[in-house]
This record gives sequence, C-alpha cells and structure tokens, in this order.
Amino acid sequence: MKLSRIPGHEPTVKHSFSLKKSTSDLLEKYHSLYQRVTGVEVPLKDVVEQMLLDFMSEDKTFQKELKKLVGAAEQKPSVRAEEDAPPVTQTTALAQQQEAI
Repeated sequence: MKLSRIPGHEPTVKHSFSLKKSTSDLLEKYHSLYQRVTGVEVPLKDVVEQMLLDFMSEDKTFQKELKKLVGAAEQKPSVRAEEDAPPVTQTTALAQQQEAI
C-alpha cells in the first residue's frame, strides 16, 4: 500500500470538517484494506493523519517552502523577546502555516 506505517502517538489537536459521502465511503474502504493488509488495527483518524503527512512529505514545493520557513526561524533572533521564545521545529512551523490559512 502507498500509505506509510502509522507511527506512535503524540499530542493531538482536534479539527472538524465534512467530506462528501463518496469520499467518506472510499476512506472507509481504504481504512479497512489498510488494516487487512498490515494486520494492524488503527483508528480511522490515524489513517487520515498519515495520508496527510505522506502527501505533504511528497509535495516538493511544500517541502522547499517549509525548509525556507524553518531555516528563517532557526536564525539567531535580534530581538531579546524572540530569544526567549521556544525554537520552531518542522512540526511547529507546519502548525503555524496551517493557522495562517
């Protein structure tokens, strides 16, 4: 299957959205097939999350821009208040970019 193995758990953030019935039906079928092929029972939300992560990791334009964003954030800040802020990781940069949308 194209979907990567689903890793362990980390803190989550809740998102609410609706899908077309046809998309939801296909997603349920994919979820069922994934579990059958891998022999691992996983929640649907974990399958969806891994699909999104795989998609974003394969998007060359997104990865290029993300590296720029992370690189800029990792440069030494010139303002004292920024020095006290936690470092921006690839995960937090992605979350910040999603908030901007």
